[in-house]
Amino acid sequence: MAHEINQPLAAIRTFADNALKLLGRGDAATAGRAVETIAGLTGRIGTITEGLRGFARKGGGESEPVALRAAIEGALLLVGHRLRQHGVAVEVAVEGEPRLRAERVRLEQVLVNLVQNAIEALQGRADGRIRISAAAGPEGGATLRVADNGPGLAPVVRRSLFMPFTTTKSAGLGLGLVICRDIVADLGGTLEAPERPEGLEGAEFVMTFGKAL
Repeated sequence: MAHEINQPLAAIRTFADNALKLLGRGDAATAGRAVETIAGLTGRIGTITEGLRGFARKGGGESEPVALRAAIEGALLLVGHRLRQHGVAVEVAVEGEPRLRAERVRLEQVLVNLVQNAIEALQGRADGRIRISAAAGPEGGATLRVADNGPGLAPVVRRSLFMPFTTTKSAGLGLGLVICRDIVADLGGTLEAPERPEGLEGAEFVMTFGKAL
């Protein structure tokens, strides 16, 4: 939970610093938009703290129509500072306007976790790239994909990815992907890490929802 709260806090710090610089330059209008973003992020923290149980169990928040493009943008807002810090490029590809009935904060939490994992996998790589794509399914569902061009997943790692307390990180608890899978299942979907086709590097995580809005 501390990890989830630290994401909007870090973004708030970034936008606050930018607002101060903009005010120093006399650009009050742009600074005002940064402050509005800060207000929205503080509201997000409130949503997270009010639903502490939601990240590990069924959430108590209300489902609503969520545009996948908006959920992706919301997640990238939270990790933007880390992407810039590590020089990781992001490509977003959304086919049409796929939508789901879901709790947007929880969906964004999953995206943030997957992007964070990708950033860590790309550390030390000068040409690090992450591709986030979304599309409506052939029978009314929707698919979300997060892929990177990092070292990929060894077979032994792939087999235990979603097992509790299994991690390749020295300071990790091995619960992030387990919780992400539970959240996606609670939202009516599945989360998998399929083998990539021959010739494609990196790892890919795929969320599939059988029934869209």
